[in-house]
Amino acid sequence: MALKDLMSIVSTGDNKKMGLSEERVNAIIPVAREYISFWREYPDIFVEFLCGNNPNNFKLYFYQRVFLRAVMRHRYAYATFPRAYSKSFLSVLVLMLRCILYPGSHLFVTTGGKEQAAGILKEKQEELCKLIPGLQNELDLTRGKTKTSKDNIELLFKNGSKLDIMAARQSSRGKRATGGLMEECILIDQTLLNEVIIPTMNVDRRLTSGERIESETVNKSQIYVTTAGWKNSFAYQKLMQLLIQEIIDPTEAVVLGGTWRVPVMEKLLKKSFIEELKLDGTYNDASFAREYESEWSGDAENAYFSAERFDKHRQLLQPEYEFSNRSAKNAYYVISVDVGRKGCTSEVCVIKVTPQVQGTSLKSLVMLYSYEDEHFENQAIYLKKLFYKYKARTLVIDANGLGIGLVDYMVKAQIDPESGEVLPDFGVINDDEGFYKKFRTGSTELDAMYLVKANAPINTEAYVYCQGQMNSGKIKFLIDEQQAKVKLMATKKGQEMDAAKRAVELQPFTLTTILREQMLNLVEENEGVNIILKRVSRSVPKDRFSAFIYGLYYIKLEEDRTRKKKKRGIAGMMLFSSGK
Repeated sequence: MALKDLMSIVSTGDNKKMGLSEERVNAIIPVAREYISFWREYPDIFVEFLCGNNPNNFKLYFYQRVFLRAVMRHRYAYATFPRAYSKSFLSVLVLMLRCILYPGSHLFVTTGGKEQAAGILKEKQEELCKLIPGLQNELDLTRGKTKTSKDNIELLFKNGSKLDIMAARQSSRGKRATGGLMEECILIDQTLLNEVIIPTMNVDRRLTSGERIESETVNKSQIYVTTAGWKNSFAYQKLMQLLIQEIIDPTEAVVLGGTWRVPVMEKLLKKSFIEELKLDGTYNDASFAREYESEWSGDAENAYFSAERFDKHRQLLQPEYEFSNRSAKNAYYVISVDVGRKGCTSEVCVIKVTPQVQGTSLKSLVMLYSYEDEHFENQAIYLKKLFYKYKARTLVIDANGLGIGLVDYMVKAQIDPESGEVLPDFGVINDDEGFYKKFRTGSTELDAMYLVKANAPINTEAYVYCQGQMNSGKIKFLIDEQQAKVKLMATKKGQEMDAAKRAVELQPFTLTTILREQMLNLVEENEGVNIILKRVSRSVPKDRFSAFIYGLYYIKLEEDRTRKKKKRGIAGMMLFSSGK
């Protein structure tokens, strides 16, 4: 039912349709004004009115009513909610209600990608119109009006309002809108948001009389919705800005937040799903806190590694699951391992090394693996298979403590239980004492392993090298899992995946984020000339970082050896005169 039909209902008190006349409209305007003013403050009651005799029996949950009222009453809103909180559903509903209750409005949805924004708006609009039939009646569905396509959607309302998407790109400069929704704002580039998106919202809604009322809530309205991210991000800075604004002027801004407990209480999310997440081998306290507790993560004060540098070099779009020479013919792989056993995972990093004509090589962390509570012989089989899968130059293993136990199996042959193939014994490069030579056979994979026996000087050398290489842009990481999910969901393959398969597909990106957390939890202490990196939060381990640093240390040694060879080669070609 359109709003124009409401006038006849209010005047007669029943559902009997009556013709409209100028006199009848003028008579009902004061009553309609009161209704609309009321609904702007209590949008949940307006939703009930629009549902009518809804066969789907759609009912709003209490927390959804709170969300609708809070956001509709404030010009600026920031909501940090976990998955399954129906935050996108509610946010798009707010936009549609504003379009209906504020005729002539122009609102938009934007996020990290144009296709993603179009997908969100289209999906939620269709769902909302099915659940709330009155919304469908307000859309202008005549030919050439409301338009939808793969990467664009434009909803036109009968009262002249418009709801569409706005790409977070330079091409959006010059566009104009009344307000907008910044969906998953942690994915939106700070510069584009400040310089392109926000400036588009500088036009107030024009009333039918031609005047504009700047104080109307819909004008310059901004809704930010996201899962929690990082404290050193622009999204968090915007959250803090609106929180301060809410304190100064609570009528203008509101900040909302919630945890997984609310959707579980309303049966939108199963508690068993949360329990399974915590039991997963890749479970991480900080990651869970962000995704489901809505707690923003932050690097430790005075952290040794820079969050900004790490994020700047998260440029790898896809992991590598096997050997590939597409990027460079002279590239090679190094696989590094931090050994775990009995309740501790063994962490594996696959680093692709691409030598450069000048300077140090380019290091790309193309894949990460995590093996939980596996017997050393099983770990040896996994690692040997990875070695051949990537045609790796070297397998770098932590040989302190538990690592020695794994090496004992690595220098023996095993049979792959899946293929029945014999995996030969692996030789040790730096077997200076000759301890492992006695295990060699005719089929030994010579010089396959490099054993790191870390101590303070070695760790210091590795830490300094890692920091320097990150600062110079020589280390590349996989992109953030949220960005990876956006790209995955833009494909037909990703859309057809169930949640479990999608999680497996995104696991390398998630493990990279966990590595980031571990690195940003480390602060520097000194013991003489040596650097000691200590964990600020004891709940955040450092095993994945250890695996990564072992690989980098070996690569540094290789680069040093190559540099010395070049120097010796040049010196041998030099000619000296007698000076006579």
